[in-house]
Amino acid sequence: MSTTHAANARAVVESLSYRDAPLDRTPARDDAVLAAYKYLITHRSLSRLGLVANVHPRRDAGLDSREWYELLVSPLLRELPGVSPPGPGTATWRYVPE
Repeated sequence: MSTTHAANARAVVESLSYRDAPLDRTPARDDAVLAAYKYLITHRSLSRLGLVANVHPRRDAGLDSREWYELLVSPLLRELPGVSPPGPGTATWRYVPE
C-alpha cells in the first residue's frame, strides 16, 4: 500500500461516525479498524477468522477477540470504501476497489 493510499485510508477511518458501533471512539480503536481495513485491502478477501487471527493480536484496542470483531470491526469496516461485507451464508469479506 502506498504512503498516499495509507494516509487516505487513515483519513477515511477517522471520518467514521461510530454510530453503528456500540463503542466510543478512541485512537486505539481507530487504529484497529485501520489495520483491519489495510489487511483486507492487501489480501482482497478474507474470513472473520482471518481478520481475528491476523489483525486482532497486534491491534486489539483493549478488547477480546469477540468484542473486537462484533462490536468494533464488523460494524465499522462495512462502512469503508470498497468493502463488501459477508452476505448470507458466507463469512467472507471482500475488497473491491471502485
